Amino acid sequence: MKTQSARSSGIRRAVVKLGTGIVIGDDGHLARERLQTLMKQCAQLMREGVQTIIVSSGAVGLGVQALGLSRPASGKRPLVDKQAAAAVGQSALMDAYRQIFEQEGFLIAQILVTEGNFADRQQYLNLHGTLERLLELGVVPILNENDTVATAELEEDTQSKGFGDNDKLSALVASRLEADVLVMLTNVAGVYTDNPSENPAAELIPVIHTIEELGAIRTRGLSSQGRGGMASKLEAARMAALSGVNAIIANGLRPDVIEAALLYDWNAADPDATPPGTLTLAQSSLSGKKRWIGLASGYNGVLILNERAAQALRDDGASLLAIGVEEARGDFTRGQVVSVKDRAGHELGRGVCQYDADDVRRILGRKRQDIVQILGQTAPAKAEILIHRDNLVIFQAFPETSGPQAGL
Repeated sequence: MKTQSARSSGIRRAVVKLGTGIVIGDDGHLARERLQTLMKQCAQLMREGVQTIIVSSGAVGLGVQALGLSRPASGKRPLVDKQAAAAVGQSALMDAYRQIFEQEGFLIAQILVTEGNFADRQQYLNLHGTLERLLELGVVPILNENDTVATAELEEDTQSKGFGDNDKLSALVASRLEADVLVMLTNVAGVYTDNPSENPAAELIPVIHTIEELGAIRTRGLSSQGRGGMASKLEAARMAALSGVNAIIANGLRPDVIEAALLYDWNAADPDATPPGTLTLAQSSLSGKKRWIGLASGYNGVLILNERAAQALRDDGASLLAIGVEEARGDFTRGQVVSVKDRAGHELGRGVCQYDADDVRRILGRKRQDIVQILGQTAPAKAEILIHRDNLVIFQAFPETSGPQAGL
């Protein structure tokens, strides 16, 4: 059953993410008419009292077109060209948004972010405060990764930033602002059991109920214009779900897609009703601090656990003890977030370590009495604990080799 408005459906706050293929047409130019149609729906949400945040890709693509940059023979554009294109394209992108929302009676605010704004907890909190105030003032915040200074590729496997594309950025924003829903607009109707462009029998998956179901979906391929793909969107959906946010992946080429996605009765049993996308249902929400640890902060090192410790963390909600750690990788300091992995390299979770990397290497595999002797007066009260369970977020295990394959 449809309702009259998103507000009456219980939606208080929404994040809408637009991919490059939605913002830019097949000719490489801004898809102005499509963008205007979509943003008018966002303006209507605002008028209904639904606070709306936009996360938009497209700056690099617009800059490439404006600068007349040809695609390299290798197919991979140099990073410095992408950064230059972003610098040119971002102003054109924001000017388009400004004109559209000005016609609808709303001001916009441009917010460019990098991984560091999320990795540093104080900057993370400051960003939250700014966004909250803008929403209070009735302004539409429009966020984009600052591609002019950010780098998408990481050189080491001992470090990871909070995000590497706008899909994950949108999930982090939805998480931090405790949005009710995240709508990710792409150029397909949602998540399929196989690639619909290659397999006519592929079926749309209307609702993903659990993290385990989400993890069972395999993906392949990247989007033709942007940096992400369906794998990135599913990861963003996972991040949102773990934060208690419903996530919808839908076709931004459909003119009424935002309204349709927010007003559709996802509980309907009508087999003739075509869902406007794929909904990943919210799971239990993490606390604000744990959302930052597990999703936003990235990590600065890696701890490899033995089987007993890995099981204790997964099944018992235990703290991580030094005796359960076999190896410490990277150069992290006390109070930084580290990734916790099993022997096979699967990430079990992330937590704030109470030792720096050098001290961890001195005491790993040791019992409390040994640690006190090694560290002497510098040993804390509970010297055997590397990461307290209050500062530890454990991810649910994802199947990696089985399950349906998502199309793009």
